[in-house]
Amino acid sequence: MVDYEEIKKLIIIRLETMPPNIRVSLGKMSFSKEQLIGEVKNDTELGKMIVEMQLKYLRQMKEGF
Repeated sequence: MVDYEEIKKLIIIRLETMPPNIRVSLGKMSFSKEQLIGEVKNDTELGKMIVEMQLKYLRQMKEGF
């Protein structure tokens, strides 16, 4: 099984492919690409949510949804 650090690396690579000027809204807040990457790297609560959202997306893509 893949460990959490490997999953984080995958998610960070995915986030790095985003255009530099993109902003993502989560709730009432807006985040830059760099902020999202920082949240994931620092294992914040938001960073963990981002990892889970990305994993869910990847699993759904795998299943064809």
